[in-house]
Amino acid sequence: MDLRSDTLSQLSPQMRKAMADAEVGDDVWGGDPTTRRLEHRCAELFGKEAALFTTSGTLSNQLALRVHTRPGDEVITDTKYHVNFYESAASAGLAGVALNTVDSPDGVLTPELVEFALRRKARKPLYAAPKLVCTENTVNFHSGRVVPLGSLRALRQHTLDAALAIHLDGARLANASVASGVSLAEFADTADTVSMCFAKGLAAPFGSVLAGPAELIEKATAYRSAYGGGLHQSGVMAAAALYGLQHNVERLAEDHHNARLLGELLGQHPAFGVELGAVRTNVLVVDVSGTGLPASEFVRVAADEGVLLAVRTPTSVRAMTRLGIDEAAIRTAAQRLLAVAERAKGPVAVA
Repeated sequence: MDLRSDTLSQLSPQMRKAMADAEVGDDVWGGDPTTRRLEHRCAELFGKEAALFTTSGTLSNQLALRVHTRPGDEVITDTKYHVNFYESAASAGLAGVALNTVDSPDGVLTPELVEFALRRKARKPLYAAPKLVCTENTVNFHSGRVVPLGSLRALRQHTLDAALAIHLDGARLANASVASGVSLAEFADTADTVSMCFAKGLAAPFGSVLAGPAELIEKATAYRSAYGGGLHQSGVMAAAALYGLQHNVERLAEDHHNARLLGELLGQHPAFGVELGAVRTNVLVVDVSGTGLPASEFVRVAADEGVLLAVRTPTSVRAMTRLGIDEAAIRTAAQRLLAVAERAKGPVAVA
């Protein structure tokens, strides 16, 4: 039972068939019909003028940085957002931008935090000029938190007043939409550009999309080729993404249910610390310090029991539910993890 990430979702036979049957052309030459259908569909879903199929969420983010900024500009974001935590070197090397980061207590980038980032530097001609704000939804490092639409709208208004653009890293935006009932278009309306991954909860093997104004997407298409992301018979992969959009969005609610169920089952044991109120999507963070084991050792022992988890901090682990892990598997995983806790600390009564 591999709960390390939703990127480990397995292709269904139906998705494989859609890929095998895909009509293809050459995307670099603008002639892959399945890729065009995917991009048109995504533009509609996000309420944007255009969309671009990319190899990964990281590439989508990097293209957004490139089209919104020039080398030497500044991008404001949260310290733990993907664009900084995992992409800071790429952001400097590819777009040539400086990341001005703030620490939000709950993963929500607010107007006050952006204003703090703007004012804490003495703005002089030699300093980087702030041009872009990058936000994220859901927030991976905060238990898959859904950033409320109202918060995003308030941030959008503030950035408009400050003449700043916004890019929304929506790698798991479909999860946010299903959990909140807010449409993809409503979320996307709070940003100039938005990205979303197909290879996470939507269970495709590949790809992401970047959507926004047609002029920016045209520029992003050129940079995609410059970055080595130009694709030829991409319809095979685009077909999987289309299948995921058509069949795997609403079922994300099952992943959300299973993440909460696992939290409820583990939370019965005093050795586990679970904040159930934070479990809104498919991400569960569990404090395992009560077992007496550091997170890295707990993950190793759990793997011996057939349950694969990821280390989040020295004292906590992360489980991500996904397609292929049903409720029965979750209950079995919980039993095995409870057994690990029992052996680590001795018998403890379970409510």
